[in-house]
Amino acid sequence: PGEEARNILQAVPYLKEYNMKGSAETGRKVVVIGGGNAAVDAARTAVRLGAETVEIIYRRSREAMPAYAEEIEDALEEGVKLHCMSQPLEFLKNREGSVTAVRCLPMVAGEFDRSGRRRSRASEEKEQIIEADQVIIAIGQRMDVNALFPGEKPELTAAGFMKADPVSGMTSMDGVFAGGDAAEGPSTVVRAIAAGERGAAGIDRSLTGEDHAFWRWEKEVDTAFDPDADPLPYAREKMPVLEAERRIHSFDEVEQCWNEHSALRQAKRCLRCDYGKKIRVREESHV
Repeated sequence: PGEEARNILQAVPYLKEYNMKGSAETGRKVVVIGGGNAAVDAARTAVRLGAETVEIIYRRSREAMPAYAEEIEDALEEGVKLHCMSQPLEFLKNREGSVTAVRCLPMVAGEFDRSGRRRSRASEEKEQIIEADQVIIAIGQRMDVNALFPGEKPELTAAGFMKADPVSGMTSMDGVFAGGDAAEGPSTVVRAIAAGERGAAGIDRSLTGEDHAFWRWEKEVDTAFDPDADPLPYAREKMPVLEAERRIHSFDEVEQCWNEHSALRQAKRCLRCDYGKKIRVREESHV
C-alpha cells in the first residue's frame, strides 16, 4: 500500500540516470528496500549524491543478503544504516502525495527454504516507522515472456527462463538467441557480456555456416616458473581501499592496487596465479 506515492522509484532506473547523466534526483532521507548488489549500489550512490541519511531495509539477516560481503562492509563504513529482519508493510505519504516514511514489521528467522536461507516470519515486536522522503526499491526483476513473445514462445526452463544452448545461445525458436539474465536468471554483468559474445558468434555461424570467431585462438605462453613447486605460505593480503571520508564525496575507484611486490607475493600463493599453461588472447583487429 502507498506504492503510488511520489518519490518512490526502482533502483535500476535510478542507477541508469546517474550513469547516463552524471546526476540523479536524490532525497535527504533515502530508504532502499532490498538486499542484493543493486540495493547496495543504489545506497552508496545516494550517499555520494548528497543524501543526509541512507538506510537499507532487508527482510532477512545480514548473512542471508545476496549482495557481496565486501560491498555491504564498504556501505556500512560510508554511513549506510542496515535494517535487517524487517519487512516493509506500507509507504506513508503526506497530503501532497509524497512519501514520508516506511512502516515495517520486525521479523524472526524461520525454517530453511529451497534456497538454503531461512524464511522470515513476523515477530511480536512493535512495528517500526522509518522516515524517508525518497524510497528506492531493489527487490529484483522478472522477465515478462508474454510481452516479448505475444504469440509463439521459445521453450523455457523449469525456472521460467529461456532455454538456450550454452555455447551458441540458440533457443528452440528459429532465429531467436538468448543469454544473460533472460537465459540464466539474475547474475553478473560479466556473465551477461560473455553470453552476448557467445550469442554473436552463434548468430554469425547460423547466418554464414562458418566460424568467424577469430578472437578465440589460443597461444602458448612461455614461463620461467616451475608449475610443480609448492605454493608459498604467504598470508592473504587485503586490497587497499580509499578512506570512507574521501570516497563518499566522489565516484573514484574504491579499491586500489597492490604494489608490485605485494602482487608478486600474492600470485605465488595457493592457486599459483603466477603460472599458466595457456591463456586466451584477443587478436588485434586491423579494421
